[in-house]
Amino acid sequence: MMKEIILATHGRLSEEFKRTVELIVGATTNIRCFCMTKEKSEDSAKEELEKLIQDSNEDRLIVLTDLFGGSAANICAELLMRGHHFRLLAGLNLPMLLTILTMDNDEISTNNLIEESLKAGSEGVLNVNNILLKGSD
Repeated sequence: MMKEIILATHGRLSEEFKRTVELIVGATTNIRCFCMTKEKSEDSAKEELEKLIQDSNEDRLIVLTDLFGGSAANICAELLMRGHHFRLLAGLNLPMLLTILTMDNDEISTNNLIEESLKAGSEGVLNVNNILLKGSD
């Protein structure tokens, strides 16, 4: 069964990530977005995120945040500490999200899916100049 995904970011970044992955993989039905904007109070942000999480199947839920220690990540960590059971990843990037979307099937465990997404996210950060310089030797 497909994983449920919440993208929780500063500004409207989560919505743009969703739009971008849909350009690549097509329409998605399993991604919801939380946008931490300056207009939201901490309390309203907590309520909104908790509702998104409660409306999910936490056994299948992966929450991806843009910044460890940021508002959205901290709220999600607090919810975990209060007994919720979703998976929380920080440092969202496009390779990470694409890996989750393209590898998600009944044959891969959630733990393996997360490990593969973290690996793809890390490997997707490159100094292209160094790669090009090595190729010109």
